[in-house]
Amino acid sequence: MKKLTLISFLIFTSCNQKTIEEFSEAEIVSTIKLPKEINETSGLEIVNNNFITHNDSGGDPVLYEFNEDGVILQEYNINKSSDSNLTNEDWEDIAQDGQYLYIADTGNNFGNRKDLRIIKVDPNNSFQAFDVINFSYQQQESFFPSLHHKFDAEGLTIINDVIALFSKDRESFNTDLYLIPPNGGSLLPNNTFNVNALITGADYNSSIGLLALISYDSDGNQYIILFRDFDPLKANRFDKFKIPIDKSQMESIKIINEKEFWITSEDEGSGHPMLFKIVVR
Repeated sequence: MKKLTLISFLIFTSCNQKTIEEFSEAEIVSTIKLPKEINETSGLEIVNNNFITHNDSGGDPVLYEFNEDGVILQEYNINKSSDSNLTNEDWEDIAQDGQYLYIADTGNNFGNRKDLRIIKVDPNNSFQAFDVINFSYQQQESFFPSLHHKFDAEGLTIINDVIALFSKDRESFNTDLYLIPPNGGSLLPNNTFNVNALITGADYNSSIGLLALISYDSDGNQYIILFRDFDPLKANRFDKFKIPIDKSQMESIKIINEKEFWITSEDEGSGHPMLFKIVVR
C-alpha cells in the first residue's frame, strides 16, 4: 500500500522491549527484479518451492506463482472454477496453515470499510476460493474517513493454528494483534506491541518460534522487527533491524531461517517491484 501523509505524534514506551535507537542494520544479499504484472506485490508465501504473491488494492482477484529468478510461472484467478465472485478490494498479505492459504482483504487506509474479510483458498484446487471469514473491530465507533485511526491491518500470519492479524496503527504507531476465530465476528485486540512503526507484513515460523514483521516509520525508514520465542498473549522482547533501502516500500516478508528472510517491495510508480534476500546479524 502506498504511504500516506502522516501528521502524528509518535508514542513509544520501552515495556520490556528495545528502544527505537538500539536497532542494527540488515544486509541485502540478493536482489531480484520482478515483472510489472506484480508491481504492487503485497504478500508472500512459498508453495511447492515457488513463491505466491498478489497485488494490492484494485488488482484482479489473482494469485501469481513465480520462481526465485522472478519469472511468473502461473496466474490463478481465485474465482475461476467456483461460484465465488470475490474482488480484490485491498489485499494486503497472505498466509498458510499447511492446508489452506489465507488472503487478508483487510486494507483500510481511511478507516471506512465495513467489508473486512479473510479469503480462504485451496492450493490443491488451483487456488480456488474455499471460504470467507468476515470480521469487524469491536472498538470502532466511527467510519468517517480519516488518516489517523487504528483500524487498518496489513500483516497476516498463522500462529499456533490461529489466524493472526497485525494492525497498521496510524494513531500510536503501535500494532494490535487480533487472533481471528474460524467464524470471524467482532474482534477485540488480544495484545499490543509498541513497535513505533507501521506494519505492512508478517510471518511466523512455528519450528523456531520466530515472528517477523516488516514495517516503516514516519520518516520512511524501513525495518524488520523480530520477536524470538514469540507468545501472542504475553509481553515479548523484540529486535529491530533497519533495511538500507528508502526508495520503495517493503510490503511482505517470508522467514527462511533465524537470520535470513525474503522480502518484496512495490515499485512505487517507477522501475520494477523487487524480491530481496536479507540477512540480519
